[in-house]
Amino acid sequence: MVEVSVVIPSYNHEKYILEAIQSVLNQSHKDIELIVVDDGSTDNSPSLLSEIKHDRLKIVFQKNQGAHAAINLGLSLANGKYLAILNSDDIYHPQRIEKALEILQKNHQVGLVSSYLEIINAEGMHLDVKQGYYTCSPWALDKPEKSFRSLNILKLALLTENYLASTSNFVFPRIIYEKIGGFNPLRYTHDWDFALRVAREAEIHLIKQPLLKYRVHERNTIREDKTTMIFEICWTLAVNLPSFFINQSLWVSNFDFHPIEVFINSLYTFGCGDILSVMLLQRLHENRTYALGLLNPQNPDRLVYLEAIRRIIDKSKKENNEYTGNKIQNSSTNAINRFIRSITKKLI
Repeated sequence: MVEVSVVIPSYNHEKYILEAIQSVLNQSHKDIELIVVDDGSTDNSPSLLSEIKHDRLKIVFQKNQGAHAAINLGLSLANGKYLAILNSDDIYHPQRIEKALEILQKNHQVGLVSSYLEIINAEGMHLDVKQGYYTCSPWALDKPEKSFRSLNILKLALLTENYLASTSNFVFPRIIYEKIGGFNPLRYTHDWDFALRVAREAEIHLIKQPLLKYRVHERNTIREDKTTMIFEICWTLAVNLPSFFINQSLWVSNFDFHPIEVFINSLYTFGCGDILSVMLLQRLHENRTYALGLLNPQNPDRLVYLEAIRRIIDKSKKENNEYTGNKIQNSSTNAINRFIRSITKKLI
């Protein structure tokens, strides 16, 4: 059995895919197989991939089904004892796999290893370093000092945001993948959902070195559909949050504040707390079939949720415009823009 399998889901990144592949093949740890799954690219990526020949590289083509499906296919073909993912526009540090394996082999309680991220732009220029949840947070909490961000507990801090940022930041043992399953059909939060499911079963480790170059450019998925993104954030929290709240082993006794207060101050839903509340009332965490059904774009209940989110966004925008004389964007947009600003250092 090969020791490490790296899966690259590739979609329309002809400008970056070869550099991503080379960063895996150039790892200091050599016992690696690389599986590239092209997700129906319409640019020149398939032609570039077809020309590459390497004894540690396997290339698979599929019709466009989304990143989660490409990752799941790659993982199903993987032979490694340890598994890792790299998006086709990102770049591994040469020692990333080596350093991740040191952690996983030393501590079998760890189910996912991540690292700090070096943020780069489309041309590969350095912009910033994201140090977990310590810097470059996608949104500001009202009382961060009374939230899980104030504690040095990685799995609980994961409830406040996806500070891992990307599936590119995932290295994990096959055993945890076999225990929790693959990625759910989410466009924006499949990485966060997977990480939270890992955190329910094992420890998260954050290497305090930037071992991944995370590229920010105009084609990043997060820029696309705000309404669906908020829906998926609420869905992800509704499915995973109860396990953290119910599991007493995840509670700590050294809170300076009441644990319930800390939970309340840790959750951010772009002003759509009512959406999350209804999802929790539906007990999505206990009804996997129904929960997954909500991820079908044509599901009638999903459409009701999306329309409610649009109304909340529109109402917020109208109220803010009336208050500021059309000078301030609605709070939901500002939250997303804060994320883009934080990792590009460009004031919007």
